[in-house]
Amino acid sequence: MEQISQSRTSNSTPGPPGWYRTYFSAVVESDREKALSEIARAQKAIQERVAELRHTPLNNPRERQDLDNASIYLGILLQHIGKTGSLLWD
Repeated sequence: MEQISQSRTSNSTPGPPGWYRTYFSAVVESDREKALSEIARAQKAIQERVAELRHTPLNNPRERQDLDNASIYLGILLQHIGKTGSLLWD
């Protein structure tokens, strides 16, 4: 149900798409434990949006590249947390 509401929200309101809001929340989270769950949530939102785009036309031609970049950055954050136990911005 959350996926449907995010899709509707991103299509009916101006501003960043739902996946981006979830991604941004993950990137700015300063608590390590919360960051891990936020990153997982953002990765899921990105994967769901990529799947949606396979069946619908792009409204924003840059969105596919933005999704790729966001996914890469989340991976970098996870690698850093795994190696040092701290967040990238600590």
